[in-house]
Amino acid sequence: MNSFRCLRALARPTHTATTPIPSLLRPSAARTALPQSRITTQLFRSLSLLSPRRPRLTFSPVLPSSSTPSTAQTPTNAETLDLLPKISSHPGLLSTQVRCGPRDTYNPSHFVRKRRHGFLSRLRTKNGRKTLKRRLLKKRSTLSH
Repeated sequence: MNSFRCLRALARPTHTATTPIPSLLRPSAARTALPQSRITTQLFRSLSLLSPRRPRLTFSPVLPSSSTPSTAQTPTNAETLDLLPKISSHPGLLSTQVRCGPRDTYNPSHFVRKRRHGFLSRLRTKNGRKTLKRRLLKKRSTLSH
């Protein structure tokens, strides 16, 4: 869209009648049309080297027979069909970093739980001390992890 605005700004009749319009400013069908191979071929990059967690169907290029007409159209540019839309599939989110996407592993650890929710971590912060005070007032037998 911006390139068309730029072309319009350059093609405005600000020149005199004796100055010829350069041929580069005139849009031609060869320059404006995209090659057909560029339109049909799209490369999809995965953000992770790990295997995807979403179910996928592999695309098999089998042509339907003429005796059985098919109403469904098969996509020509995808090798695999993704059943669930990705988080960053919206065009506005393509340049942002996806931080809450699906993870391949969940490895719970007792040490990590103690570090985040333990008694010593509650003592270190103001809100943690408030939490310990509330639990003491309720007569909880366990103040934290």
